[in-house]
Amino acid sequence: MSTGVTITPAWPSAHARTAQKGKRLIMVAIDKGGVGKSFFCLRLIEWLEQRKIPFRAFDPDFSNSTLTRFYPEAQFLDIRHSENLDGIMFSFEHNDLVLVDGVGAQQKIFLDWLADTDLLHAQEPLGLAITLALIIEEDKDTVFQAGEAVRRVGDRVDWLVVKNQKLSARNLIYEKSDARQELLRCGAHEITMPKLTDPLSLSLQLKSLTITEAMTRNSFPLLDRQRLLNYSRQLWRQLDAIQDILIP
Repeated sequence: MSTGVTITPAWPSAHARTAQKGKRLIMVAIDKGGVGKSFFCLRLIEWLEQRKIPFRAFDPDFSNSTLTRFYPEAQFLDIRHSENLDGIMFSFEHNDLVLVDGVGAQQKIFLDWLADTDLLHAQEPLGLAITLALIIEEDKDTVFQAGEAVRRVGDRVDWLVVKNQKLSARNLIYEKSDARQELLRCGAHEITMPKLTDPLSLSLQLKSLTITEAMTRNSFPLLDRQRLLNYSRQLWRQLDAIQDILIP
């Protein structure tokens, strides 16, 4: 990783770029805390693993590293020094798909990095596609942040809107917003992330287990394992339908 101030994009070598076809970067681009960023990333990781799609995951949350707690293979990424984000690009020398979780109050760092490195314009020569994922809850903050992101980036990336139903089965604030209209104009895909019941969510947290792991544990009652299986199938069907913006 770069340790100094980055003045020009520190891309991989020319040889690496020649071989770098069919790459995809997925970044969570919303920064309100507690809206389900890591929860969604873990579900996406489970979906990728079930389909045997290789990937590399980064956890930029230096305060609450939820992703690495549930998925230890994730690499910590200290974005308090934004030039460390260059390490994402170097990881493409050995990976076709890279997933970067979000972190509270750091959306601007991700978006500034995309602008400072001119990565949005460099995608084609790098053989790279970018997906920005927005986790939306029934509150104005996430909708406002989604609007800010799409205004900065426009249609130069693939957009994924994840409507988290943890607080409400409807996302009326988002559905009536100008942000949604702009996202749809930019070709955004929308999915819903159903609410996981509180007892199941608590059990997973206490035991630091992913849903996939819990489904194989006899310590979970059979009916709860069935509930987890049904929950996963609901989300995975939606991810299957939009796999063109999720895999290289």
